[in-house]
This record gives sequence, structure tokens and C-alpha cells, in this order.
Amino acid sequence: MNKTVLFFFPHNPYPAKSGAHKRCLETLYCLKELGFQVIFMSSTLTSETKWEKSSIEALKADFVTDVSIYEPTILDRKFILFLRIYYKLIRQTPPISSGIKTPFGMRRWFAEKFHSTQAKILFMNYANWDGLCSDRQFSSSRKVIDTHDLITLNIAMQKALKKYLTTPVCHNAQIDEQIFQEDFFEKLNLETSSEEFSVFDNYDHTIVISPTEIEIVKNKTFKTKISYIPVQQAPYDVNNQYEGAAIFPIGPNLFNIQGYLYFIKKILPLVLQQDSNFLLQVTGTGCKEVYPTEGVLLSGFVPNLAELYQKARFAVCPVFGGTGQQIKIVEAMAHGVPVVATRFAGERSPIIHNQNGFIANNAIEFAEYVLQLWKNKDLCQTMGTNAKETISVSFSRKRLIKDLSLILN
Repeated sequence: MNKTVLFFFPHNPYPAKSGAHKRCLETLYCLKELGFQVIFMSSTLTSETKWEKSSIEALKADFVTDVSIYEPTILDRKFILFLRIYYKLIRQTPPISSGIKTPFGMRRWFAEKFHSTQAKILFMNYANWDGLCSDRQFSSSRKVIDTHDLITLNIAMQKALKKYLTTPVCHNAQIDEQIFQEDFFEKLNLETSSEEFSVFDNYDHTIVISPTEIEIVKNKTFKTKISYIPVQQAPYDVNNQYEGAAIFPIGPNLFNIQGYLYFIKKILPLVLQQDSNFLLQVTGTGCKEVYPTEGVLLSGFVPNLAELYQKARFAVCPVFGGTGQQIKIVEAMAHGVPVVATRFAGERSPIIHNQNGFIANNAIEFAEYVLQLWKNKDLCQTMGTNAKETISVSFSRKRLIKDLSLILN
């Protein structure tokens, strides 16, 4: 039996610098465990981080059989420029899987690899790159897409937020108070485009990452089979101390920046009024987009957060925008660290309120939960132990392996 999988991911996921990168690596690991020969495919045209030789070698050593990276040609770049100008002139948004993401040269490269390997499974990540395998020539293979999130809804939310927020954010920036309203996005009634659902119907199986999105996709698609596979994470062997700062990892996207500003503007003052010693350590590339303030330590990108999680009392996720799942929550819980999250983030997570973490409806509740954990090491330990157990039982690699096996075998 041919167990070759062509696996396309648009970015360099190693070392992981985002939740999507971690999701990608976990999936690759589990495909390898299932005995598949995975050909990892990506492009320098689309990657958020530069492709390095070390990344390719690490992927081949630990995750995949081979790596193929597409280098765009001059004709590709001219074609992309033409399309951008064209859609700007006609004042229309390009189709979700337009040639801007997948120019002709890139599509030909993907098709040639498909025919040379006779791959029986095509595993796509994100609807934007559907153009790589939408032709009839791929009909003999089983096609699977991991949505990660609802792209068109995510973009619509970003556009709405950009009207009020630009980055990097300076200390004296005038920020509209509207972006600190917990129902900021809910009031806009934004929706995923029908075009994105049509893309999902091009696949035999569509993987949805968030429990709040599975019903949306089910109600809007007709052909594809829907599978809910949340973020998986193996629990870490950590000797938790619960004596250090609270932790908040952030990437550079606007939703994380909004969450950080919401915390320091609405939550942090309430916390510092009760305990001036409180400290939040913020990590990640998003630190470059924001400014520090009293009670906050901006540490920037940290390659390995294990030591910080070992010391951390708890984690916070004050994010209330975006789509998909907050992988930072799963990662913290896997390290035995409880999380305080907004209702929006909590509903998309393994948090069970008042058992392995807290879900807050507003800034006042958020501050109260932060203070409870900050002042009570035993509570941190109890909730942290419960958090790791939740991940171990319901969000482990074993579950991901089982779920992927049901789809692919």
C-alpha cells in the first residue's frame, strides 16, 4: 500500500514560533507514528519566517521523509504583481485561493511532485492554498484540509480592528476605548464567506480545530466530512514551582496586541491596586509591537518556554478576537500551569472554569481571578495539576493519532 502523503504547509514551522507551527509539527509527528512517508512541501514565497538549512535538516531528522521548498520564479512574481494591481483597480478582494498565493509555477511544481510520488493522500493546511490541488488530476487521491481557523472571518475581524489599532503601539498612542469592549467583535456580526465553505467541499475531509466552529462548517458545507480535532499537546514533565511571574506568550498579530492592551489598560490597574508586587512576563515576537508598563516584563521571543513555565504561577489569555483555538492555552496547561482567559478564548479551550483554570466575562472578573491565583500557591498547584491531567486525557498525542488514523486509513 502506498502510504505517501504530500503535506503542504505555507510557512517554515521549525523552530515553532506560533500556535500554527506547533499544530503543524504535532500533525507531522503523528503522521510519522502512523507509518506514513510524508513529503513536506512549502515555499519561500509564503513563509512567515525564512527557510534555513537547519530547519530542513531538523524536519527530515525528526518528522518527515523529505522536504521540498518552492522558489518563486521571476514570472511568478510578475504574475502576482499583475493580479494585485488588477484586483485593486477593480476594487475587489481576490478569491480566497487565487494565483496570488499559488502562481502557475508553484501549481506546476506541486503537480509534478504529486505525479512523481503517486501520493494517495494530499494534506493541505489553510484554504488559501487550495489552488495547488483543486484540478481534476488530483481526484485519485484522498484530500484532507486542516482549516486552522476560518480565514475570511479572521481577515474581516482584522480589518475591523485595524480601523482602531496600528502597530507598533507607542506609550502615548491614542487608543479608542471601543477595542477594549469584550463584545467588540460580536456586535459587528461578521461572517465567513461562502467561498471558503466551497473550498472545504473540494476535500474528502475537513478538520476543524475549534468546537465553536464545527457547527458553522457543518451547516455551510455539503460534500466534505467534518472532523473536530482540537490542538493536541503531550504533557510536559515539569517540576512546577508556582512562585514566579504570571506568563503571557504573544505573537505579532493584532488580536494578541489587542489582548495585551486590554490587560494593561483594564485589568492590570485593578490587580496592582490590590498587590503592587504583581508581575506579568510577556514573551514572543509580539513584544516588539507593544510597550512595557509597571507590572509587566517584556522578554521577547524565547525559544524554549519550559523554564518559564516551571516557575510561573499561572498564565493569562486576555484575547477576545481571532478564530480557531488559542494554542497558548493548551501549551500552558500541558506544562501544569492554570490559565485565566476571556470568555471568547475560554470557550475555544480545554479550560473547565474553577477546576483547571478560570474563564472571565469582563475585566473585573479577570482581575479577581488573577489575584486569587497570585496570592494562593496551593490553588495554582491544584488547578495546574488538573490542567495537565485534562491535556493528558483528552488532548494528548494519542488522541490525535487515533483521529488521524480514522480519517486516513
